[in-house]
Amino acid sequence: MRIIILNKEKTFLALYLVGILLLLPLLIPYLFQTNLTGGKIQRATILIDPGHGGIDGGTQDAQGHLEKNINLAIGVKIRDQLRQSGVNVGMTRAVDTELAPFQHGRGGRHRRDLNARVEQAKKAKALFLVSIHCDWSTDAGRRGMVAFYNYRDQVGKNLALTIQEELNKIQTSPQKAAPGKYFIIEQPGVTGVIVEVGFLSHPREAVLLQQADYQEKIALAISQGILRALASHSSNRSG
Repeated sequence: MRIIILNKEKTFLALYLVGILLLLPLLIPYLFQTNLTGGKIQRATILIDPGHGGIDGGTQDAQGHLEKNINLAIGVKIRDQLRQSGVNVGMTRAVDTELAPFQHGRGGRHRRDLNARVEQAKKAKALFLVSIHCDWSTDAGRRGMVAFYNYRDQVGKNLALTIQEELNKIQTSPQKAAPGKYFIIEQPGVTGVIVEVGFLSHPREAVLLQQADYQEKIALAISQGILRALASHSSNRSG
């Protein structure tokens, strides 16, 4: 009889390889499912909408810093972060411009501007429209970031909830996602949310919203919320 003596290293290696072979049949379905979900995420289009722009400055803080510039700065950061994750991302505006110019003798410029944003989402066949805004209140003590959704749209609500969960990780006073009556998210064929990233009427929050690193944190939280909602949406559709 031939006796073979294996050292400890060879024994452990052999057991390790046997373990992998035994687990492989269980891992293959998961690996294929992950790749499928990733492919769906890459094919989806997300439209980021920095609110206001151009002749429409939005609200402002006590020092005159305009909302439109903050919205754009955060929107560009969200776009860049999502693209790094392989998501197809568009923007309603990537520069300081309005989407409907002022026309002498013709009213309704603001509504035409909002309609232009909605039409961009439809043309792009965007899965999600994420509109970025700053808030303002006569109560200087009000602060916090809130995601609003159309209560008739469950997918939009789920998106708002995941974004809110991520935002609450970076703000001192957690808020709740809420239904909101906003024209841009009430239109047929559009699944979207409005994200109010803070109050320019709150002295401390207004200062933070001017800081690039704080804008980056907000953008990352929103991006992570979008990615979570994308993964969940893809999983539900494939299931």
